[in-house]
Amino acid sequence: MQEFVILDFETTGLSPAYARIIEVGAVLVRDNKIVEQFSQLMYPGFSIPYFITEITGITNQMVKGQPRPEAIMPKLKEFLGNRPILAHNASFDQKFLVSEMENAGKKIENKFLCTLKLARRLILDSPDYKLTSLISHLKIKVPKEHKAHRALDDVISTYYIWMHMQKYVSEKIKITPDVDLFLKISNQPKNKISHFLDKIK
Repeated sequence: MQEFVILDFETTGLSPAYARIIEVGAVLVRDNKIVEQFSQLMYPGFSIPYFITEITGITNQMVKGQPRPEAIMPKLKEFLGNRPILAHNASFDQKFLVSEMENAGKKIENKFLCTLKLARRLILDSPDYKLTSLISHLKIKVPKEHKAHRALDDVISTYYIWMHMQKYVSEKIKITPDVDLFLKISNQPKNKISHFLDKIK
């Protein structure tokens, strides 16, 4: 798994049927190191709901004058290339990515890997699987200015959690795992993960 992108969106709601992206954060990871990043606020075309501002801290003033999502998607597509995409609760980010790319006249076919599904299989003693809970549970130190529910900061949290899981699997099977192996792990029942990894050795 030489190169992949970790991606996160902040949005005005839960479904692209009525909601839009207001922030994207992404990092390019090469040989397990962050080598490039992509971050952009966007104006959705309408007022951000109050509860979204409460969660994210993103205000209408912050997105005023920012480009629309469809103007940013071609740049994001170029950043993604054909690399695998990692995201925490990937189905959420994937459906918004597909929808916003369609709005921009683009198509996306990258493989997606969900770190939420992986964490549920590889970090069994966590009280829950929110990014903030996993960071706390794994005792990962993040910068003081780090803000949950801001796209790039959530991407960095996902990277730290990913590195923990990648190290765990590498030590367990004694070889460097690739994206296809992690996709297989994410599709295994929780109670069969240990047996599955033992068979790979």
